[in-house]
Amino acid sequence: MGRWVVVLGLAAAAPGGGCSFGPKAIEKTHGRYAAAVERVEVEQLLDNVVRLRYLETPHALRVSAIAAQYELAAGAEARPFFNSQAARVANPAGNLYDTFTSILPFGTVSGATRPTVSMTPDDDASSVRQYLTPITADTLVFLGQSGWPVADVLRVWVDRLNGVPNWAPPAGPPRDVPADYDRFRRACDLLQAAQDRELMSVHAEDRATAVGGPVPAGAITAAAVVEAAKEGFEYHPRGDGATWELVKRQKRLVLQVNPAGRGSPELAELEDILNMTPGRDRYELEVASGVPDPLKNPGPPADALRVTPRSTAQALFYLANGVEVPAAHRAAGLVREVPGVDPGAATAGVFRVRSCEGHKHRPPADAYAAVWYRGHWFWVDDRDADTKATFFLVLQLRRLDFRRQQIGGVPALTLPVGR
Repeated sequence: MGRWVVVLGLAAAAPGGGCSFGPKAIEKTHGRYAAAVERVEVEQLLDNVVRLRYLETPHALRVSAIAAQYELAAGAEARPFFNSQAARVANPAGNLYDTFTSILPFGTVSGATRPTVSMTPDDDASSVRQYLTPITADTLVFLGQSGWPVADVLRVWVDRLNGVPNWAPPAGPPRDVPADYDRFRRACDLLQAAQDRELMSVHAEDRATAVGGPVPAGAITAAAVVEAAKEGFEYHPRGDGATWELVKRQKRLVLQVNPAGRGSPELAELEDILNMTPGRDRYELEVASGVPDPLKNPGPPADALRVTPRSTAQALFYLANGVEVPAAHRAAGLVREVPGVDPGAATAGVFRVRSCEGHKHRPPADAYAAVWYRGHWFWVDDRDADTKATFFLVLQLRRLDFRRQQIGGVPALTLPVGR
C-alpha cells in the first residue's frame, strides 16, 4: 500500500482536485502493473525450465486479477497563531490564551492506493490437460504464416517429421540412448530456406469425404437432411442419378510446391531426409503419432508430411536441455547425464540459460531474467535475442487451450497487498 500526505500552509486543496486523481493514478500505475506481471511470468517460466532440468516438479501460479483502490482526502481549517512576546505585552497578567496575534490557514491533502492481487493455481484437471495436450497443426501453420521462423517453431513444438526425431532422447527425462538430431535439424534448415525463398506454401482445402455406401433417393427426406446437418454431414447426389451419399466436409492442410521449388536441390534433399515421394507438386500435411523412423524402419516413400507435435510439457522438457548446469551440481549428481551426449546442442541457437555463482540479492547485471536456485543464479542474457524470442513464443502459446476447453472454476488465492 502506498500513502502520501501533503500539508499546505497557505491554502486548502481545490475541491475539483479529486476529479483527476483516478485518471492520473491509472497513468502512473497501469504500466507498472503490466510490467510486474510480465516479469513474474517470465521468471516463473524460467524457474520451471530450470526445475525440469533437475527433474523437479514445476509450479504454476498466475495473476488472474488486480483490483486497485485509490483514495483521496482533503481538508482545510483555520488555526490560531500565538506569539509569546506579543502576548506578554498585550496581557501583562500572564494569561497566554486570552489573545492570539493571527490566524493561519491550514490545509491537508492525502492519498492512498490499496491494490488487491488475486492469484490462481493452475493445478486443476483442465489446466493439467491443457499442459499435456499437443499443439495443433493449424497453430503451427499460423505461426509460420505470421512471420515466425519455421525452423525455430519446429524445433520447439514438433517431436518428429515423418518419423525423423527432433531429439533423441525425446522431450522428457533423459535416457541412456544415443543422441539423434542432425537429420531433423537439417530438415528444419531446408524448410526455413523454402519459407524464405517461397519454394513451398501451406494452405487449407475444404474436402468432402464419403461416409458409408449409397442411399436410395427416396430415403432422402427433409428431416434426414436436417439431422445430418446437425452432425456436420451433408447428402450429395451420386453420378448414377438414382442414389445419394452421405459426406463429411473436412479441412485439410496441403503443402504445395510452388513453381520456383520444382526441381530445386533443397526440395530434393528434404524429400530424401523425410522419405517423401520425390517430384510431387503437393503433399498432405497430417498430424500423426507413432510414425517409425525411416532410418531404422525403411519403408516406401510417403505422399504426406506427417507431423508429430509436442505439448507444452514436452516443449518445456526440450528447452530444459539448454540449461547450463554448474560443475558442482554435476559432481554431486543432481542432474542425470547421458554419456557422450551434450544436451546443450539440442537447443543451440534457440534457447540457452546460463548459470553462475553470486550473491542472492544481486542478479547478473546483463540478465533479461534471472532466478536464484540451489545457491546459483540461472539467467538469460539480455543480448541473447534467440532465447528471448523463444521465451515470448512459449509464454504466448502456453496460455492457449489446444482443445478449446474452458479454463475456470478453480479456487483462487487472494492476497491484499497493503495493510
